[in-house]
Amino acid sequence: MKKQLLVLLLLLPLLTQAQSKLTLPTTLWPELQLSAGLGEDGLLFLQNQYHINTDSRYNDLNDSGLLSNFERIELSLGYEHTLSEHWRGGAIVRHAAENFPKSFFLSPFIRHNGNLKSLYFNKQLLFEYVIQDEMEAFGNFRLTGELGKRLPLKNKFITPSVSYEVLLVSEFGKEEDENEEKRFVDRTRLRLSLNYELTEKLRINPYFMRQTDRYYVMVPPEFDEDGQLLQEGYTTKRNRIIPIVGLEIKYTLNRTPETASITY
Repeated sequence: MKKQLLVLLLLLPLLTQAQSKLTLPTTLWPELQLSAGLGEDGLLFLQNQYHINTDSRYNDLNDSGLLSNFERIELSLGYEHTLSEHWRGGAIVRHAAENFPKSFFLSPFIRHNGNLKSLYFNKQLLFEYVIQDEMEAFGNFRLTGELGKRLPLKNKFITPSVSYEVLLVSEFGKEEDENEEKRFVDRTRLRLSLNYELTEKLRINPYFMRQTDRYYVMVPPEFDEDGQLLQEGYTTKRNRIIPIVGLEIKYTLNRTPETASITY
């Protein structure tokens, strides 16, 4: 089962290649995380993430003032419960503010924490129910796999890891349109991380991520200077690539999470 999941995650980038691509400016994602243990098996966490585009034209959360420096701000509150040695489950509520639309997410998830030889191998399935301004609510599935290894560094520990997330298209809450072109994979995220444990309670996690949004575009017909048709219009696949540089600062009040950087 582990090998099948690993092969699927490795093949997905090849199976979802598009015919054209568009690369957008790099975005910076600083994030603050605070977690606290509840009882023996529970973990409560709070996340505050900021999106700052290196092209200031995209930073339009507000017309003026401090918020005009941001493209998007997210605030999340979640709970995770240890079900067994390898299984965990929980839910996250998240609010995202940007120029348009404002979004609210409700996301139950289940995660398996296992090993692949000397590496940890985490798998997570999350269902994302999305409510947006002036739009119909809808749902998506997010499948994530992560490989990494915790290594000693003098009297500290570092955890390099690589993860791959796939956002799968779902018809949940959407009206069916037989003429609409659809792609099975809506978005992918390939992420390289380095988690550094400064103290038992404080960790920093710089990372680089390549986000690819996958969609269809209409290419208009081409005409010559006399108005004669040279080529019919057509629909084609496109990948929109966003390079992301992030930094997570994580602090735990009373118990350090032990399930690698996929957790909080």
